[in-house]
Amino acid sequence: MFKKKSHFIFYTILVLFTLVISGCSSTSSKSTENKIRNEEVDGNTNKKTKIVKTVHGDIEIPLDAKRIVVDAYLPTLLLLDKKPVGAAEWDIENLHIQDLIEGIESTGEGDPETILSLNPDLIISADAEKSTFEKLSKIAPTVIIPYETYKDVYEEVNGLAEILGKEKEAKEWLKTFDEDMEKQRARIEKVINEDETVSIFGLYEKSAYIYGDGIYRGGQAIYKQLKLTPADRIKKELMDVGETKKQVSFEVFNEYAGDYIFLEESSGGKLDKTDSVWNSIDAVKNDHVFYLDPDFFWPYDPIAVKAQAEEIANMLIEKKKGN
Repeated sequence: MFKKKSHFIFYTILVLFTLVISGCSSTSSKSTENKIRNEEVDGNTNKKTKIVKTVHGDIEIPLDAKRIVVDAYLPTLLLLDKKPVGAAEWDIENLHIQDLIEGIESTGEGDPETILSLNPDLIISADAEKSTFEKLSKIAPTVIIPYETYKDVYEEVNGLAEILGKEKEAKEWLKTFDEDMEKQRARIEKVINEDETVSIFGLYEKSAYIYGDGIYRGGQAIYKQLKLTPADRIKKELMDVGETKKQVSFEVFNEYAGDYIFLEESSGGKLDKTDSVWNSIDAVKNDHVFYLDPDFFWPYDPIAVKAQAEEIANMLIEKKKGN
C-alpha cells in the first residue's frame, strides 16, 4: 500500500514538473516570437521612410512613394521612372513630354481639393509661399523645392533622384544626356566660332528682358550645354553675379547684343522689324537673328533642355547653309 502510494506521488510530481517546464518553454518561445515580430515591424518602419531637409525643415517622407502629386518637376520625375498620379496643368501641357503623361490627373494650378481627392502619399512643389506649404502638408508629406533651387540639369536630376531613391536611373539618364550634348556641340563646331558671342532677348507687351544661363528661354541649353559665349555685358551683369534675367529698355538691346541673337516674343510682345534701333544692331544687319517658339523654349526641365540644345544646333546649322 505504501509502495503504491509512493509511486502515485512520484508520478504526480513528475507530471506537474513536466507541465511547469512545458509552460515555461511555451512562454519563452512566445516571448521570442513577439520580439522577432517587433524587430521586423521596427525594421520595416525604418526602411519605409526617410528624412529630407527642406526650406521648411526636416520632412519625413515615404521611401517608395506610390502616389505622388507634383508641380514644376513633372518631367524630371518621369525621366526617373517615377510617374506621379497628379501634376499642375502647365506641367502637363509641356510639349516635350506629351508621349509620357497618359494617366496623370491635372490639379489645375495646384488646387488643394483636387490634390486631396488623389490621395497622395507625397507632394513635391516649387511654390515657396508659406501658405501653400501649410495647406499641402495637411494632405500629405510635402517637399517644397523653390524655383531656381537647381542651377542646371545635373543638380535637378541628382537632387530629385536622391529624394526619391532613384540614383541608378539618374546616372543612366545623365550618361545618355552627356553623350547627346557632346554630339550637339560637335555639330556646331564649324558653324560658330568660340570668339563669336550670343544673346537671348525677350519681348513682352510692355517690357523687355535679357536672359542668362538659367531657367529662362533656353538659357541652360545655349550657354551651359552648347557652351556658346555670352555677350560681354550679359556675362558681367547676369552670369558673373548669379542673375538669370534682367529687365531693360528695348532701346538698349544694342548694348547687350552679341554676334547672334535669340529672340522670344510672348504675352503680347511684338518686334517692330522696321525700328531704327533694332536695325542698327550688327547681328540684325548680318541676318544672325533666331526667333524662339515660346511653347518650345519656355520649359526649363532636363527633357526640355535636351530638346532645346538640339533645336538651337539645328538653327545654327540651317543658318550657315543659308549663308
